[in-house]
Amino acid sequence: MTKTMLSRQLNLPETLAMSVALMAPSTGMVFVTSFLAAASGYSVPLAFTASLVGVLIIGFSFGRLGKIYAHAGSAYGLCKDVLGQTAAAFAGWGLMLTYLLLAAALLAGTGEFAQLAIRQITGINLPWGLLAVVTAAIVFMFAINNIRLSMRTMLILEGVSMLLIVTVSTLIIGHSHLTAKTALKPFTLDKNGVIGIAQAMVFGLTSFLGFEGSAVLGEESNQPKKMVPLSIIFAAFVGGIFFIFVSYAQTVGFGLTPHDVNNFATSATPLNSLTQHYLGNTFTAMVNVGATISFFSCALASVNGSSRMIFALSRDGYMTNRFSELHDGSSTPRVAVYFVSAIAMTLLGLGTIWFQTPSNVLGDLSGMGTFGALVAYGLVIVASLGAYWHKDLKAHKWFLLSLPVVGLVIIGYVIYGSLYPAPPAPVSYFPYIVLGYFAVVMTLSLSHRKRHPSTNNKDLEISLEDPTGIR
Repeated sequence: MTKTMLSRQLNLPETLAMSVALMAPSTGMVFVTSFLAAASGYSVPLAFTASLVGVLIIGFSFGRLGKIYAHAGSAYGLCKDVLGQTAAAFAGWGLMLTYLLLAAALLAGTGEFAQLAIRQITGINLPWGLLAVVTAAIVFMFAINNIRLSMRTMLILEGVSMLLIVTVSTLIIGHSHLTAKTALKPFTLDKNGVIGIAQAMVFGLTSFLGFEGSAVLGEESNQPKKMVPLSIIFAAFVGGIFFIFVSYAQTVGFGLTPHDVNNFATSATPLNSLTQHYLGNTFTAMVNVGATISFFSCALASVNGSSRMIFALSRDGYMTNRFSELHDGSSTPRVAVYFVSAIAMTLLGLGTIWFQTPSNVLGDLSGMGTFGALVAYGLVIVASLGAYWHKDLKAHKWFLLSLPVVGLVIIGYVIYGSLYPAPPAPVSYFPYIVLGYFAVVMTLSLSHRKRHPSTNNKDLEISLEDPTGIR
């Protein structure tokens, strides 16, 4: 009989590693902050503070459902008992799209920043595409082996990356000649006001993408109902503090005058520019090494996460059951890993053809993936509201009832802000590509499930106490 139960073996730090690595805080600080500066002026740290509050509200829904359900399908597993199979499949395939596109995008990012770091340190200019392929091979070798090795490696690497970025940011602040009058200014509104903060939150919230990653470890964590919710909230909080601190360093590093803010907003790699200006080549190379480490760690997390989701969807009949087979030695869904690795490499190749430069591949593929995650997040929030509605209403817990509603408003605003005003091509095509993806994948997967009626009423129940009841 084919083994379809993942092994419970991950402790709390290892479970946390998935959310931290998939969110990859260091990567966002390399190039995202300039978009927030364009919208909010010198109030970038304030915009990240507001974004952190929004992400914690969304994470609240993941956490509440995570206390009831533990499932390798992440958003799919959290939604299916509350919203039904079709809505849950939407959530699962949405998050799957995000993870697959991220895997390809992050391979490009690893190749680009590894190229920069190697050139600065050794003077050798290696092709970024070659470095991306080498990275993909290393990611694959980690992913097909025992999950604990991946989790420990990701946690260490992302921790080192964040430490490097924090060190550089601290030095930049030290060179910024702050006064008592200017030190707190980035946490106040500039001339763009509340509207600027709201617009910046579109980019701020997407910087947290992947914070829910630990949810895919619901069947591999030792105590998933405790560890998974805690990991999701803790990763979001720590990532948010990191974003606020590093963006503060960049804001004061560029300066607070309109001219300084414009330089910040138009910089393609603001952290690199500041590091080069204040600290020189050695520290710039350190930033690039940190970014390379973070991109690699996130690529590995994306492959691990997407392979678990493929495994879960296959086990419930949405795909061929070959993807739900586990390797006897490593207890990993190796066939699923082969599949998602092939998809990631294909997307990397297509992205290179369409978008040409590694920076464009990174930005455009990850940007397209945002829409899939937002669909999944919205459905998880609805599922959380549905699961706890009667209990909270009966107990008059109005605050707990209101949080999912606020979360839905935030998700809706981010989607709206991503569409209007209409961005330039090819970004303007992304929503239609994502709609086409959903139309194809939902049709095929639901059709496959119908052709296998034996799976309809035999979805695997996870061996936990009280798997579906609310305590």
